[in-house]
Amino acid sequence: MDVRPRVILITDEGEVTNRQLEALAAVRDKGSMKKAAAVLGISTPVLYKYVKEAEAKCDERLVSSDSKGTRLTQAGKTLLRRLEALRLRVVERKVLHIAGTLVSELCLLSAASALTQRGVDCRVTISTDDENLRLVDEERVDCVIVDDPLAAMERADRFEGVEIGPDMLLLREAGKDFVALAFGAQRLGFRYLEENGREFTISRRIFEPALLDRTDLSYFVNRSLVKRGIVAAKEAREQDWSVHSIVALPCSEHPDVSGFVAHARRAGIYPKG
Repeated sequence: MDVRPRVILITDEGEVTNRQLEALAAVRDKGSMKKAAAVLGISTPVLYKYVKEAEAKCDERLVSSDSKGTRLTQAGKTLLRRLEALRLRVVERKVLHIAGTLVSELCLLSAASALTQRGVDCRVTISTDDENLRLVDEERVDCVIVDDPLAAMERADRFEGVEIGPDMLLLREAGKDFVALAFGAQRLGFRYLEENGREFTISRRIFEPALLDRTDLSYFVNRSLVKRGIVAAKEAREQDWSVHSIVALPCSEHPDVSGFVAHARRAGIYPKG
């Protein structure tokens, strides 16, 4: 079955049809109602009708005419830019799309480099687990490496995870106020505190790991980030209870997913040597 996605723009006044959008695009490209109509193979009055219908749907003036011709207003340009951006999102490419976070960045980029050398076209996303898993749910990624073991467990019914390597948490204790890093097994750490009756408050959330070395608050951080020199974490101590797996979740039938996972496992979470 040949199924293809199509973007539909809907306002409070109804759908802006594909024909109406084509009329606006033709006006933008030709700078003239007459020339735009000729390109579309319709009369100028029909083109004018499409433009007016689009304006009514958007409750905005989308075109402007003067002695020099007809052009889109800023609202018209914005509408078409948004349409084109949305269309790009739904274009299905054969590229291998892989995603991970700062924790898995080393093995992710190493594996992507190895596959690229073999001629595989790769697209790489480095973000947070939450954002990467949203890509999974939208079926926009072929494989994601997840820091959060709880997130991997929550999707165990949908995806068969593959361990890339082990990691653990370090804890810097400086009172009940914590700063939470956007990467790593943070949920695992805070769940441990809850289960052991420890009072705590998450006062801040940060994305830059080096800021952990400048804070006077408590925090958890993955040992892999310390081993790679991203965080010094001099006052933090390893927590034996926190040993967990960094897991790859293959989530498509792309033929190069297994190769990516194999390369990522060889690269590992920690630097060699």
